[in-house]
Amino acid sequence: MTIYTVFAVSLYYLGGNQLKYKGSNKNILMPEADSVTDEIINGRYIYQKFINTVENIEEIAIVFTKFYREGNGKVNIDLYDSEHFYIHRTLNIDEIPEQHRVFLTLEEPIKNVSNTIMTLRISSSAKEGSGVAVMMNKSSAPDGSILKIGDKEINATLCFSVTGTTEVKASRYYWHIMGTIGLLLALILYVSYKNYLRDKINYLVAALIAVERYRFLISQLVIRDFKSKYKRSILGVFWSFLNPLMTMTVQFLVFSTFFSSDTKNYPIYLLSGVVCFSFFSECTTMCLTSISGNSRLITKVYIPKYIFPLSRTISSAINLAISLVPLTLACLVLGDVIKLQALLFFYFLACLIVFSLGIGLFLASLMVFFRDIQFLWTVLTQIWMYATPIFYPAEIIPEKYRFIVVFNPLYHFIGNARTCLINGISPEPAAYIYCLIFALSSLLIGAFTFKKTQDRFALYL
Repeated sequence: MTIYTVFAVSLYYLGGNQLKYKGSNKNILMPEADSVTDEIINGRYIYQKFINTVENIEEIAIVFTKFYREGNGKVNIDLYDSEHFYIHRTLNIDEIPEQHRVFLTLEEPIKNVSNTIMTLRISSSAKEGSGVAVMMNKSSAPDGSILKIGDKEINATLCFSVTGTTEVKASRYYWHIMGTIGLLLALILYVSYKNYLRDKINYLVAALIAVERYRFLISQLVIRDFKSKYKRSILGVFWSFLNPLMTMTVQFLVFSTFFSSDTKNYPIYLLSGVVCFSFFSECTTMCLTSISGNSRLITKVYIPKYIFPLSRTISSAINLAISLVPLTLACLVLGDVIKLQALLFFYFLACLIVFSLGIGLFLASLMVFFRDIQFLWTVLTQIWMYATPIFYPAEIIPEKYRFIVVFNPLYHFIGNARTCLINGISPEPAAYIYCLIFALSSLLIGAFTFKKTQDRFALYL
């Protein structure tokens, strides 16, 4: 209960406003470009009027083009309505990426502005031939959108997006909800303890007792995994530092041209994804053979069989901890100042570990009966990697295929961990619930499958 209390208090103070607001489902999405505006030069203005649907605006993105020239001068971007002036930003034209999103992130959100008619004005000090233009769409201008270039009105819309948040009503009752959950956990622990005193042990208590009883064996299995992994290796455990860095370097060289401008702090974005997915891949692959690879020991001595995939998960988790060292160093060197909210990163990492253990238990039991699963899992892991936004941003996935990402647990684990680490903020409250559900569902399914099949392991080993 002490751990839960510390977590509840830490989450409240580290979460801040992100626990009170969630991502808006009425964001203004970026339309696909099918044309371009006139070049914006000194004395020429572009006005984009639109009906804002976002309750609290946090970020605006615009796509510029320099016609593949270097460009010179400055671009001014203003956002206002009939009563208030909200944003004024000045950008150097030579620093604007070619046909990539330029993000205007606000330090403080513009609150309570839904259903407001707003104007996005873009001007420039550039001379003709050295300015920029804005990508636009002439075929899908939304209702209420008016685009003016100088004095000329066009039936089109700029390629821009507006994203933000809306209030989470349940956040007003944070302490009531967390207190209720805490009381339920305390009741479960109390009942389990009373049953233990009466020799009525449930599966959870029995598993914990077995882990404590076989603690020495687990430690020896973990040590054995490390010794076999780094046997005859000159660098040894140092490979746990090098592997994610080398993988990140290769992928950065290949994909940075396409995705770095659209992604905040792309090297950290990429490295964090590589570290998390590498753990998942290593953990599940090691758990896959944890029973079949220890057949001699299992068939001769009675040992709780789930100890073997558990020890493999612990071994992979230690490698993960070592891999976090280069990730932390990269954040210090390449990123902004690491904020306290980055500590929430470990919640999603813990959910990933539990999820991987559940998958590992499921695979370990299947492997005993179907040896072909090891080859199939190699293919599935590759597919899963490309289906997860590791080296590319999720925003590039077409809207009709977004459901694939939504039902991908790794997308939630890695994406929310990145939010804490890179942006230095907490994800929205639902993110914690989704990740916990994915993790516990995987563990329950894996443990149930393992328990139902473990009595027949000896017949097939």
